[in-house]
Amino acid sequence: MYNIFDKINQLQSELSGLKISDKDQRRLDEKFRLEFNYNSNHMEGNTLTYQDTKVLLLKDILPQGKLYEMRELDEMRAHDAAFEMIKEWAADKEREISETDIKNLHKIILVKNYWNDAKSLKAQKSRKEINVGNYKESPNHVELQNGEIFHYAEPIEVPAKMQELMEWYQDEKDSLHPITLAAVFHHKFVLIHPFDDGNGRISRLLMNYILIRQGYPPVVIKSANKDKYLNALRLADAGDMESFITYMAEQAEWSLETTIKAVNGVSIEEANDWEKEITLLSKNLKSISVIRNFENTNERIQDSVIPLFKEIRNMAFEKFLILFKDIDLSYVIDGCTFNIDFDSNSPNPNNLLNLIKPYDDQQLYCSASFYNFINENKKSFDIYRYINVRFDKKKYMVYMNDTEPQYSVNNLINKPLSNIEISEFVNEFCRRTVGEIKKNIEKL
Repeated sequence: MYNIFDKINQLQSELSGLKISDKDQRRLDEKFRLEFNYNSNHMEGNTLTYQDTKVLLLKDILPQGKLYEMRELDEMRAHDAAFEMIKEWAADKEREISETDIKNLHKIILVKNYWNDAKSLKAQKSRKEINVGNYKESPNHVELQNGEIFHYAEPIEVPAKMQELMEWYQDEKDSLHPITLAAVFHHKFVLIHPFDDGNGRISRLLMNYILIRQGYPPVVIKSANKDKYLNALRLADAGDMESFITYMAEQAEWSLETTIKAVNGVSIEEANDWEKEITLLSKNLKSISVIRNFENTNERIQDSVIPLFKEIRNMAFEKFLILFKDIDLSYVIDGCTFNIDFDSNSPNPNNLLNLIKPYDDQQLYCSASFYNFINENKKSFDIYRYINVRFDKKKYMVYMNDTEPQYSVNNLINKPLSNIEISEFVNEFCRRTVGEIKKNIEKL
């Protein structure tokens, strides 16, 4: 540990005697901006490639040739905004970070409330709403590689533990080595896990706030080294904080060496940057090459189309039946009606499988009919809504065509709809249905 800190102090001392040009500062800032945003998000499951991250953040151009979820693009932009925010905070020496700032960071990186998959201790799957900017209201935990469950702080403990963390930071910020301070703060924050989602990204942002404020360059945890990072965190959980601090010091060494290279006008592009892109391009090509067949078409109907139709059905009867005397939903493919057993835990269409023709441009739709609007004036109306599904050779699209612009979700055939995509689609369906109702009321 002491050897790595000797090296850190030597690099920091060397850097303090150097002056960087504006040109080299710009390329250094760009390097850290791309590395930090790409790796921190990629570690949490974002699929944007390094090159597409560069195009999105530096050129503000949507990546071409690969289907990304809009959520992935939004969260990359949002994380970039949060990174700029913590640098601004760190530069203001009169300003101290607060719990309110941390909640605002959470609002920035998660953008808006959404529904996410969850799993109970009994392995029961469920969904819970993620409320941005608010501390968690339900417990969270992680399953370790050995199968054991590691519990974070209980929701009722979070406000007090966050206050303790901020007080600890104020007490120790002038006595601990900056890397030790940042690493320990990171670990303490993760142990609390104050939010329902986004804790990893927030912890890395706050760690870099501390380092930048103390005159250090940002630390980048490479997603390729995720296992080493998580293992260091687990060792800290078990009381071995020294290993985690050492791991962070090693990452800080890379950042300092990269900074010194930039100051000296040397290239800061890593030899393996292009290798990362080849690996990711290879994965993308494998997914793009998947051709639709009976099996994967059936899988997408079972895990994507039917769950979407089920949510539409549930929302129609739960929210809109108070406005209409009757609601009916029917399901059609190539002009043939099929039935869905929504009460089954594993929905299985009664006669749909015989209708699948995977090499045709098949059209499938759900028709939602709202009959006899309840009105004291006796005048009434019906409205009809359609959710369309189109299967092509390698992909499928779920969309709505009506008086408003088309709303659609496009996926490769081997990629199911996520719970977020289903939830957002259902919300848009309901919003448009309410709009149609209001238009008809105005005509009465």
